[in-house]
Amino acid sequence: MVSNIPSLLFDLLEIAAYIYCADQRASRGTDTLSQAGAAWRRSMHFTIPVRNPDVWSGSELQDALRKTIGFLSDDTYEFTFVRADEPFAENDAYFEQLSDQAGDIEEVALFSGGLDSFAGAIEFIVANGHRTALVGHHSSPKVFAAQKALFEHLKHAVAPGRVQYVPVNITNCGVQATEYTQRTRSFLYASLAYVIARMFGKGGFTFFENGIVSFNLPIAQDVLGGRATRTTHPKVIRGFAEIFSLLAEEPIEVRTPYIWLTKRDIVERIVQQGFGHLIGGTVSCAHPMQWTKEVRHCGVCSQCIDRRFAILSARAGEYEPESNYELDLLTGDRSLHEELRMAVAYVKFCQTIDSCQCRQFDEKFPQVAAALSFFPELSNDAARDQIFDLHRRHARDVLSVISAGLVSEQSAVVRSTLPPGSLLSLCLSRATIPAPPTNDVDRQLADFMDRLDTPVCMFAVDEEAQSICLGGEFWLEGANFKLFKALLPHHRSAKASMSEVPFIEAWKLANELGVDEQSLRQRVTRLRREVSDRLAVDQGIILEIDDFIENRAREGYRLAPALCEVSCADLVAPTA
Repeated sequence: MVSNIPSLLFDLLEIAAYIYCADQRASRGTDTLSQAGAAWRRSMHFTIPVRNPDVWSGSELQDALRKTIGFLSDDTYEFTFVRADEPFAENDAYFEQLSDQAGDIEEVALFSGGLDSFAGAIEFIVANGHRTALVGHHSSPKVFAAQKALFEHLKHAVAPGRVQYVPVNITNCGVQATEYTQRTRSFLYASLAYVIARMFGKGGFTFFENGIVSFNLPIAQDVLGGRATRTTHPKVIRGFAEIFSLLAEEPIEVRTPYIWLTKRDIVERIVQQGFGHLIGGTVSCAHPMQWTKEVRHCGVCSQCIDRRFAILSARAGEYEPESNYELDLLTGDRSLHEELRMAVAYVKFCQTIDSCQCRQFDEKFPQVAAALSFFPELSNDAARDQIFDLHRRHARDVLSVISAGLVSEQSAVVRSTLPPGSLLSLCLSRATIPAPPTNDVDRQLADFMDRLDTPVCMFAVDEEAQSICLGGEFWLEGANFKLFKALLPHHRSAKASMSEVPFIEAWKLANELGVDEQSLRQRVTRLRREVSDRLAVDQGIILEIDDFIENRAREGYRLAPALCEVSCADLVAPTA
């Protein structure tokens, strides 16, 4: 750290910061959500001045950026890099507090102050004795204070110099954010860790995140939090490693050693290492601005729910009293909270997983397919089995807490003195779940999230090349192009007039293509299978049988109405 940060790493930090800021400032719809369905997937085009435009304009690096950030945020990205005549920041010596011990670091890990990153820090520093740099990112002084307090405890638990803390304040200054999901934030966090790792001469860094959060299966169609992030999804982690390896011109590892652990496993590791008394000092809540000195968890957001279930299932409640939460997990009245459905959906999600077999798990959660190819040490079947086992263990942990709660609160249950909006009451009730008053925004959001259950596949037509681009390197050509092109006029005209997409009778379509109806059926089947397989692996888009080309008895075929036509520039990589 004695030397200045190389200009290429400065570029990376600025690019990641631009993406992070634009993510928050580009709306996914109006305040009333009347355009949310149309505007959810944004098309982002960045023109960025950099110090090394030749490197950043390389087709392989641009392709890795577009694919990784696009999957991370569920948007489309295009980048143009130009030479920076006046760079935003000079090459000053950043992180000066580390310059005296630059050669001592063995590990670099991200440190949020949550349970997962704290458990990882304990494992690296205390259990394994590694000299570790913890890269702490925060946007709130309260989070910063929590991180510092945990760091001080770790520092005093080991020999001097074993742990160093690199705090980074990340704040979108001066402009109010209009989009709060912050899906791209992990790219900025990863970039910070990569820069620190390179300055210490290391070939990688570590994300400590449990597997339930990493896979982040949707807990319900109308609960936005269940779909909000892919921050450490295996496909994203692989993309980060590819981007950083291209920059370094050598292999860079982005490690996620907790991918097969549940949150309960994390809590148990902290207790086993003798740090259970510090669990109350870790922070998980998504609403730090609401924290007080006494209460640092709202108890309502998905992070708080996840955390509390883990602590109780690990029998670690003694280390964090229920008074640390504004709303008690099991007995607090949720009927007045807008996020009532979050807790109910969380439990129902676990009930669903606990009651299904592996094959049913695949059918109910097709999103799993997007992760299978990112475990090179496992076959697809073995990876699927481990993902299912992970989620089943998590589900049983959650349901065990509900069961124990019903026993401990049996007197209140028998006397019906529990609030009707408490989680225990809601789990017992067969009646309609009480809900807060809804407004038009709530209805539109729920309707939109329902529609999201049908995957959206974008395509672009290259008339000159006689091909259809479905993103990345996937093109439909030859017979597949002719079939798609024959169905396209009806799709375009219906979209233009906002009417129903009509079907083309099978015999008419077969005549237009110069084949018989049996050959047509075979061609459609092959095309559906090819598109489904490629999109699942390349883009994480899981299509059912009618999500690309629909057919209806006695009516014929049509392109699925959910398909979205865009320009070639939105899908095709620019040449270097």
